[in-house]
Amino acid sequence: MRRITHSGLVSDQPINDHFERETSTGEIALKRLSVLPPHESLLCAAVLQQFPLALFFTRNARFVSFGFFLALFSSFGQTFYVALFNGVLNDELGLSSSQLGGLYGAATFISAVLLIGIGKLIDVWDLRVFTVFSFTILAAACLMFANVTGPLTLLVAILGLRLGGQGLMSHTALTSMSRYFENERGIAVSIANIGFAAGVAIFPFIGAVIIAVYGWRGIWTGSAVFILCICLPWALFLLRGQTTRHANYVERQNAPQDETSPPRALGWTRSQVLRDKRFYLLMPIMMSMPFVATGIQFHQIELVEEKGWVLATFASGYFVAAIFNVVGGLSVGSFITRLGGISRIMPWFMAPLCVSMILLVSFDTPLIIWIYMITNGINGGMFGVVHNVLWAELYGTQHLGAIRSLVTSTTIFAAALAPAVMGWLLDSGWTMRLIAAVSLGYIVVAMVITTRVKIASIPPPAR
Repeated sequence: MRRITHSGLVSDQPINDHFERETSTGEIALKRLSVLPPHESLLCAAVLQQFPLALFFTRNARFVSFGFFLALFSSFGQTFYVALFNGVLNDELGLSSSQLGGLYGAATFISAVLLIGIGKLIDVWDLRVFTVFSFTILAAACLMFANVTGPLTLLVAILGLRLGGQGLMSHTALTSMSRYFENERGIAVSIANIGFAAGVAIFPFIGAVIIAVYGWRGIWTGSAVFILCICLPWALFLLRGQTTRHANYVERQNAPQDETSPPRALGWTRSQVLRDKRFYLLMPIMMSMPFVATGIQFHQIELVEEKGWVLATFASGYFVAAIFNVVGGLSVGSFITRLGGISRIMPWFMAPLCVSMILLVSFDTPLIIWIYMITNGINGGMFGVVHNVLWAELYGTQHLGAIRSLVTSTTIFAAALAPAVMGWLLDSGWTMRLIAAVSLGYIVVAMVITTRVKIASIPPPAR
């Protein structure tokens, strides 16, 4: 088999495996991307060789699209979409804003607890079966939401949306990308993460338009039909070849290691992870983005009033944040692939959020809105990739579903707790400037703690 070398020349040297022994860190990034399939022209391969992201996508388009679309479909249960219906729920069910917020928070907490147990099933079930299971829960929740009659049925409906959408759709997308891609894990996760940004850009607009035509109950009934008749078949189509893909994964996991093989994390169980002190040392930095960003976003009205900004101007910045979220995710995914691992960007990937907090503490001019949104967006994209790649590199992929569901539940708890904690601080006389300053201190401390953690695969303790 011929290949394109890093210099762009064609070599007839035979390749017995996808991996070559490299001496330069930068060359490791292309160790699997350098293989030239016989059906590709030399010119096409030579061009794509200079663009690793494009080369990776062209050769894995279907399965990576599975991750992207499940991330996109998670929008049915994301806050930015469900919140569109707060007004009609208040009016038709006679709920106050605090009552509705309490129901939403309770449903979110319950879904996080359930995800710990349900999420680990992806480690033992066929991915196609788990995908059908997840879509079924989401569709049933949509149908129930269309027929809510009171607080109890609303609680169950929101619970299903949060579990099936925010929980299982996201969990399935990111766990599958982390599990089946090894050397390109960072790129695969970063592409899947674009689905979340696309959902923010697409779903609220489409939802508002459909509500005006069919009413709020009609949109949820139609969503259930759309999920089962369009989304699920499309996802299963994108999973074609899963039997072979999984067999290859199992073969790689069972293959003997030698000095020329790329490093592979051993398969830690969730109970072993809970006995690893590194897990607890990493929790502060892993909870920082969900807690700080969610809390400030929830209390954006107080922030805007304190700064003397115009709310419409601040809100328009979220589009900029979404764009740079994609930029940040793709950039850090490429860096992880090029550097051969995640250790070199830990904990520095949180630096943009530090800049965001410094801006809120130091300036009141409306011009910083755009810089704040840019740095916030970049950090959100970077965090989304690091948060998912880290656990695979530390603890392996054999029990990744169980480990990710535990970590994801923790971050959901942090995000759900943030509005209440910051709200209590504001009621106690704190300003948003002071909250941003304390948040900055927390992030810096979390980064310092992370520098003491060995980001590398080590053998798990005895069970």
